[in-house]
Amino acid sequence: MKIFSKKNSENSQDILSVDMEINTRKVYKNITKVKGRMVPVIDWRASLYINGNKLDQDEVFVEEEFFKSLLHPGKYPMFTCTCGIFGCGGYYVEVIHEDKSVIWITEQSPFEDRSIKSSNKFIFSWDQMIRFSEELVQKFENLNSLMNTNDLDFSFDVERYNRIINKAIDRKTINNNF
Repeated sequence: MKIFSKKNSENSQDILSVDMEINTRKVYKNITKVKGRMVPVIDWRASLYINGNKLDQDEVFVEEEFFKSLLHPGKYPMFTCTCGIFGCGGYYVEVIHEDKSVIWITEQSPFEDRSIKSSNKFIFSWDQMIRFSEELVQKFENLNSLMNTNDLDFSFDVERYNRIINKAIDRKTINNNF
């Protein structure tokens, strides 16, 4: 996990980072030890941090919406309830694209520690957002490798995510040339 210092002024850029916990275990399939067989199970969880402060684990980061938000500004259901139903407890993030930055405006404080004083507006540089995206994809590739080794299905389209990152890089390059 990367720990970053707290944002030191209102004009400085925010830092988004990710940590992924992966645990492998074996469980009996078909309930009983007599008639069942041991099968691998991989539990994983991505934890996000803004400026070193952990985002609330009760709100699950929706990677698919995040990658969509790199291509187009708008309002995205980027965090959902742990049950998987957005209406149960998720919240939207308004994403604004500027030439040099990506702005997130959240509907509520995203932090696990409710005592953290912060506005609900976060400004990330395009460079930082691209680095975060690449780090997230790398973690998914590692997870995919582990799941393939255990003959388990992997549900994330890492190739598509890489294409989206390349489009974001192209956009940043074009904006920096003007």
